[in-house]
Amino acid sequence: MRVEERVELLDRFRAGPGALRASVAGVSMAQLDGAPPEPGWTARENLHHVSDVAVMGALRLRMMLLDIEVEMWPIDGDAMQKRLRNDKRPITPALQTVEALVESASSILGALREDEWTQPRPVPVARARSVEEWLEASVRHVEEHIEQIRYALTGTC
Repeated sequence: MRVEERVELLDRFRAGPGALRASVAGVSMAQLDGAPPEPGWTARENLHHVSDVAVMGALRLRMMLLDIEVEMWPIDGDAMQKRLRNDKRPITPALQTVEALVESASSILGALREDEWTQPRPVPVARARSVEEWLEASVRHVEEHIEQIRYALTGTC
């Protein structure tokens, strides 16, 4: 990945929490909990999923940089929704969690040397992953769920 591409990706990463917050700004509780047009998660459930995965991602990033083998834990999103009661939890702490974790990760990422971005990090039972790949996956995840929130709220993407 070229440095310019990484800078653009970092910008998208840093913009994620604001876009996530904007996706639910002014939305009523009924809208947050309204069923999407097709089977899927509500806007509230999508938002909590993003927050929950951000917590795990923040830990993965730190473990990668400390050269601790990063277990790629399988995430059963539906089980997570149910067990963490994402259909009932308030959204403000979830938004704040994503904001804080992105700010913290951004300070870590901003201090990396060039070689630290691309160095493969060991991952059990999977191919090695770099910090760049972690960042790409993190950005893609947030952006996909913002689209799902939009769809749950309006029926369009």
